[in-house]
Amino acid sequence: MTRALFVLLPLLLFTACRLESPDDGPTTEDGPVATMLDPVEPAEAALAVIDSTTLYQHVAELSSDEYEGRGTGTPGEQKTIEYIARQMEALGLEGGLPDGSFFQPVPLRGATITDITPLTLTPADGDPVELAFVDEFIASTDLDATEASIENTELVFVGYGITNPGYSWDDYKDVDVTGKVIVSFVNDPPATEDEPTLFQADTLTYNGRWTYKYEEARRRGALGALLIHTEPTASYPFTVLSNGARGEDINLQSAPEGALPVKGWITQESAEQLAQMAGTTLNAWFEQAASRDFRPQELPVTASVAMELTTRTFEGTNVIGKLEGGAHADEAIIYTAHHDHLGKDDDLIAQGQDGIYNGAVDNASGVSMLLTIAKAFTEAERPARSVYFATLSAEESGLLGSNHYALNPVVPLARTIANVNVDSGNLAGPTEDIVGVGAERSEMLRYLRQAAEAEDMTVGMDPNPNAGSFFRSDQLAFARGGVPAVFIRTGRQFVGQPEDYAAELEAEYRANRYHQPADELSDGMPFSGLVQQTRVAFRLGYLLASSSLRPEWKPSEAFAQTRTESEQALEL
Repeated sequence: MTRALFVLLPLLLFTACRLESPDDGPTTEDGPVATMLDPVEPAEAALAVIDSTTLYQHVAELSSDEYEGRGTGTPGEQKTIEYIARQMEALGLEGGLPDGSFFQPVPLRGATITDITPLTLTPADGDPVELAFVDEFIASTDLDATEASIENTELVFVGYGITNPGYSWDDYKDVDVTGKVIVSFVNDPPATEDEPTLFQADTLTYNGRWTYKYEEARRRGALGALLIHTEPTASYPFTVLSNGARGEDINLQSAPEGALPVKGWITQESAEQLAQMAGTTLNAWFEQAASRDFRPQELPVTASVAMELTTRTFEGTNVIGKLEGGAHADEAIIYTAHHDHLGKDDDLIAQGQDGIYNGAVDNASGVSMLLTIAKAFTEAERPARSVYFATLSAEESGLLGSNHYALNPVVPLARTIANVNVDSGNLAGPTEDIVGVGAERSEMLRYLRQAAEAEDMTVGMDPNPNAGSFFRSDQLAFARGGVPAVFIRTGRQFVGQPEDYAAELEAEYRANRYHQPADELSDGMPFSGLVQQTRVAFRLGYLLASSSLRPEWKPSEAFAQTRTESEQALEL
């Protein structure tokens, strides 16, 4: 891969930087003089503390059986957060909460369906169709309740369910869906010959993510949402959804604004039946939804379903440390890594099998990176901006710790300059490149390239952009809040290895270790690649923390408008 060169010229710095407010700089009789801070190169002493020994010690500790798989809300998580807080305190970090504490409680609610009726689709003319739970549909609820239902509720097909001014796209138009159930495709409208980069072509945007479809339905007062599953649009089979349909659904305790009583998915075959009831076909819906001229279709069909649930409340914990900044301490960079994993399986342990999900790669490695980066910052010249280090709970349950933080940030998100998230680090050997998932969505790519080049590395792109990796780890909560973010991942070009080595490693890991007890630290596991990643991630954060650089989203990104609105609210 050709190395991407990046040179910070004074003019480029000027245009990329946010000018300081008039009260921050010198003045003349003609008024305030705009000032800015030039980036500072970290001292070699700071980089030197990022070594294999330090990284190994944290991974070995956190992935040991003593931590019982670090399950959310378990004694294993309690032991984990105590260890992390001790490490932060030993480095001289302050507790990141307003009261000086390191611990941010994350109130959680678990709900399990104990009884559910079929999903009944009733056309204006003709016989009702009953869809079977698990096999033909899945459902859950936003409500904090033991019962949830919809009864003879009108359905509205909303195409891809997207409103994005950056693309001049509005699937809802002026149609009111209050009190109705929306039916939507997942993913993005396809690019066309006239617009080959529409919705970033083969890169899944947040508008295409299934979580966005629910959010838009809530914003518009819908009573429910049914998403149409097809393997091409979802990128996985329906069994990925249905396998967990009878299990516990964990969410934040507080229901979201505009909570949906019923939300769920229907199979492609069920969607074809629904389209036929409406006098059309699923293929026709796809063709119509691919156009900006699409208008929502109020279907001559109603839907009914009722469920009973058992619920419980419990608590996870985020750990947040702080390095106070200098002249611009009210602005912050935040590093994140989730510390939770899947806990333990007592049934397997009783059978004499390994039932502890140690999570060495996922994500003891990321927590180790974060703590080592914190150590490097304490050895460097104190940056102008504050730097926060947050290990997050309940990522494996749906990014809940990061979502809770974004709703309750210790620094306003408008003053949070960037998020650098580290998850599942490289324990497979050195690479010539590093992947910054989501960096291309903002100016973070420019700064990541500079940090990588300082380590003689290039920056690669997400090898499978339509899989939506950017929306599957904790950086998503920050991006949704408008904060430019990047997810640091392992490169694809392993030193001295064939071109397909990375793909083979990933396939082996997913088949044999991912979310399994076998994700353990083994003898001879190389840490040189983790050192590379950690140095690049440190350089990236230090560049932003020690300067006036303020990365911006691409205008077409769904998060750009959120950023603008939050900055305007604080008059930035």
